[in-house]
Amino acid sequence: MREALGGSLLFYILIPILFLFIFFIAFIMNYASAYRASNYVISQIETCDANITNCGHSSIDSIKSYVRSKYHYNGDIDFCYKQNNKGTVYRVTLYVNFDLPLLGKIGVYNVVSESKTIYNVFERNDNVFGKNSVNIAECN
Repeated sequence: MREALGGSLLFYILIPILFLFIFFIAFIMNYASAYRASNYVISQIETCDANITNCGHSSIDSIKSYVRSKYHYNGDIDFCYKQNNKGTVYRVTLYVNFDLPLLGKIGVYNVVSESKTIYNVFERNDNVFGKNSVNIAECN
């Protein structure tokens, strides 16, 4: 009888630890996917000096659809810019919704990435991020 109690006690200790480990791995995988998608968007902005038509994308919506298809990301994506005396810095925010099957939505975590300073962005007028783009607002 002693070994039956010891085995069941060990079972009751290991099951919660196993669930916590699975919860942690699922959260890390979702967060890493959003971070990779954010880095892709920032690299596209930096590579093309904020002119997205040079990188093969026709608009901001095409970047969003590419990120959703390639990185399996279903959350919201926000773009904004802030201008300083040297140039413009772009910020991309992706929101990670973390859901568990039995518990539902636990929380929303955001992944924020910023580009390097891009110089002389607002001097061009053709499909440029910033003031000349429809969907980009200034950061708060």
